[in-house]
Amino acid sequence: MQGKIYEFHAAIEAVPDKGGAYIRFPHDIKKEFGKGRVKVQVTFDGEPYCGSIVNMGVKNADGSVCYIIGIRKDIRSKIGKQPGDDVFVTVTPLLETPVES
Repeated sequence: MQGKIYEFHAAIEAVPDKGGAYIRFPHDIKKEFGKGRVKVQVTFDGEPYCGSIVNMGVKNADGSVCYIIGIRKDIRSKIGKQPGDDVFVTVTPLLETPVES
């Protein structure tokens, strides 16, 4: 089951000393979904990715919790983007459905 589709532009940010990268999800997922980690289907400039929105200790400028989505190196290569570049993102939460027995 899928939920609302979120669309936004985001800057790709580098993970210091790790070679990784992420984008910030511009909503408080605890308020949106009632939990701190959400499985999602994402596109970065149209390139699909399945992962999670998480809190990895990154903070916003005002000190509030920041939720992020990792953007793998192979995806960055496919779309020709690196940290510092802007990317168009779509996010569709993958809502869990109860399993019937």
